[in-house]
Amino acid sequence: MQKALIVIIFMAGVISCKSNLVIHDIKTENISNADGLPQADSSLIKLVEPYKNKLTSEMEEVIGISTIELVKERPESELTNYIADLFLAEARRYAENHPSKPVAVIAFQNYGGLRTALPRGEITVRKIFELMPFENEMVMLKLKGEDVYAFVEKIAAEGGDCVSGIKLGIRDRKISYLEVAGKPFDRNAAYWLVTNDYVANGGDDMQMFAKRLEYISTGIKLRDCMISYMRREHQAGKKISPRLDGRIYLE
Repeated sequence: MQKALIVIIFMAGVISCKSNLVIHDIKTENISNADGLPQADSSLIKLVEPYKNKLTSEMEEVIGISTIELVKERPESELTNYIADLFLAEARRYAENHPSKPVAVIAFQNYGGLRTALPRGEITVRKIFELMPFENEMVMLKLKGEDVYAFVEKIAAEGGDCVSGIKLGIRDRKISYLEVAGKPFDRNAAYWLVTNDYVANGGDDMQMFAKRLEYISTGIKLRDCMISYMRREHQAGKKISPRLDGRIYLE
């Protein structure tokens, strides 16, 4: 019994005297492995170079001259107004080229889908890819009046968005005034709206678009719409000079 007690006392002493380890310094070293990498294949570079140069040339094409910098803001801004008006014009152009298709009276591009500003001065194809990097398609929806109203209610709750074809008054994040295509809004009517396939399928919490009466896929990328429209305007000698017009206003 006495031996066991001595062993216990000895172990307790060892444990109590155990040293605490403290890190005082850390040394690191980079080991280069670049020397082991294979050299670039010069024949492959020569093969790719013409395509690279062509792509660079296409991306640097100037397709517009803006008199101001276009920055997105709420409730409206020169950028959001310009983009929405552009899409509405392209939707109507599509209807002209396809007589069996309807004419949209409202255009909507989700605010978050505009990823950058457009500079004052020259605007290149590259800037449009930066503005809209997604492969979204232009689609048209036929909506019941009540679903259009729900859509506009969401715009009002967010304090504005990228729209064309409507005039909207907002008071306390709610609709205080609404007209569509220059006429008082009719909840019992149906309206055609042009937008992108992302929100058309419920993206950005746009569930009301899933209740559409009809859906038309144009097969045209929104980015291509922008580039084509801007190129035509630029070739016609027109400059980009959108303005604020009170289409969305706060009371």
